[in-house]
Amino acid sequence: MNQKKLIFLIFIIACMACKPKVELYLERGLDILSNKKELKFKIYQDLIIDELGVIRDQKENKKTLVFKLNKSVTDTFFKTENLLGVRVWIEDKNKNKRIENWDFKPKLTQVNDYKYIIKEIFVKEHQIKKMKLYIYQNRDNKKHKVGKDTLLHKINTYND
Repeated sequence: MNQKKLIFLIFIIACMACKPKVELYLERGLDILSNKKELKFKIYQDLIIDELGVIRDQKENKKTLVFKLNKSVTDTFFKTENLLGVRVWIEDKNKNKRIENWDFKPKLTQVNDYKYIIKEIFVKEHQIKKMKLYIYQNRDNKKHKVGKDTLLHKINTYND
């Protein structure tokens, strides 16, 4: 009986030690993420996006869009009213096309020496045909773009 309890306790501790996939990739600076894209894009003032990737965690049943930032980025940008515009063009397996806006207020996430902006996304398709990134501010219920924008092609949403 004690042996069964010990085995059960070891199993529980082992499960608690297992980290979510997103956390593992962030800790390693996206170094082993197979679908990342190198950008080195200065989107606004001192905000530079070095890399972009999508982490698919089948165990958690979610996908996370990750922007790895230049290490010199400060939290000043994140204290403003700036929003990150993410416009995507997606084509499903039946060739139906759609456009989605995933705009959000970015929040700085730091893991070890790495800095990120992360956003959970809800997309079933394995590829985003195009993605436009830009910074904007809401003024009088209208988007006013500030900074530069960039258009990316073929972003894979699977990584295993």
